[in-house]
Amino acid sequence: MADNGGMGRVDPNDDNVKRWVVRRYAYDPARHQRRHQVVAAFDNEQEFMALIKARKAELDRQRDEGEAVHPLEYFSGVAPEPGYRRRMALKRLEWKAISRGAALSEEVMLRVDWRPEVGFFWSAGGGTPEG
Repeated sequence: MADNGGMGRVDPNDDNVKRWVVRRYAYDPARHQRRHQVVAAFDNEQEFMALIKARKAELDRQRDEGEAVHPLEYFSGVAPEPGYRRRMALKRLEWKAISRGAALSEEVMLRVDWRPEVGFFWSAGGGTPEG
């Protein structure tokens, strides 16, 4: 499928800006599974919607002409807020720490920008029941 180079293109991984990310749900041969794959990202909703509409029309045309397009393939999009990737990475870190019973030092606890709804406690006596 042809890529249309728009002026409002942004890096889909730039977590510092609001971005509208167009994704294609299709088979990924590198991972041997169907998944969402990033097609493009924009700094405005108009270009985002225009590309989704154009890609959907192209997919419909291919299906109408009998081309081999899987029935589950489609285009969609997301609009993550700035900081989304950082928050999700932190959430994964929190989950790993909790699920593995990690013992984190006070230095680490104070250095990490924990989400406000997460609470921790630790012993001032060295972390052992004997203190």
